[in-house]
Amino acid sequence: MTPLKRNWLRKEPPKSNPEPDLFKKLKGEITVIRKQGEPPLKDPHSFAQYICDLCSSPRPITGQRQCVVCGRWACSDCWKDEYYTCKSCAGIIKINSIPPK
Repeated sequence: MTPLKRNWLRKEPPKSNPEPDLFKKLKGEITVIRKQGEPPLKDPHSFAQYICDLCSSPRPITGQRQCVVCGRWACSDCWKDEYYTCKSCAGIIKINSIPPK
């Protein structure tokens, strides 16, 4: 056998992680509201404002951020910098971060 050939029969199967990482777990639990990059809804009463998906208040687009987990657009009042997600997803992250007894 040459040094470049591998014995594929002896190759160990990849070890599976018994617990999925938190991001995959969240993606399974949380329904995606919008795809990443999909724009927020425009406010029908104003020209340059958009609706926050959580509190339904009109805000300029510069004051809103898109959640990386669910895709909702959230204003600064509905945003959690701790997890860089909307308040809705941040609550679920906090619940899932509690260690089991």
